[in-house]
Amino acid sequence: MAEERITSKDLSGLLELFRGRVYRASIQRAIEEVGGWRRKLEATGDPNLAPIAENLGELEALLAADHLDVDAVGSLMSELGEQTVRVGGSGVPEAVDEKLQRLGGLLDADGRMLRILAGREDAPSGDERVRPERGSQ
Repeated sequence: MAEERITSKDLSGLLELFRGRVYRASIQRAIEEVGGWRRKLEATGDPNLAPIAENLGELEALLAADHLDVDAVGSLMSELGEQTVRVGGSGVPEAVDEKLQRLGGLLDADGRMLRILAGREDAPSGDERVRPERGSQ
């Protein structure tokens, strides 16, 4: 299989999703975006990206579950943020590195925000499903 490269252009849509704060995004859009990135990372065949792809698969499953575990999603997003920053600093082209660093920071920030929201009484709990129709603003 030919190795596919992730380009700076590839990251633009994902950055836009997180720039608008993922916790306000449509669950369906988030699932589609996460699944698409999992497949892209798997297609590269890069062993450095395999752990990120694995965590994206776990995130995809958490988002698709009947009961959203906001705390688990937040923790996994922060972990993905840290992984993304590490990959960004590993010799990728400068334009890609810059976007990976920003993406990693946004993932971590959104993960922390979700964990904060999980502690609030009005935050979605494991007994509630965040509705896809709560689309992005």
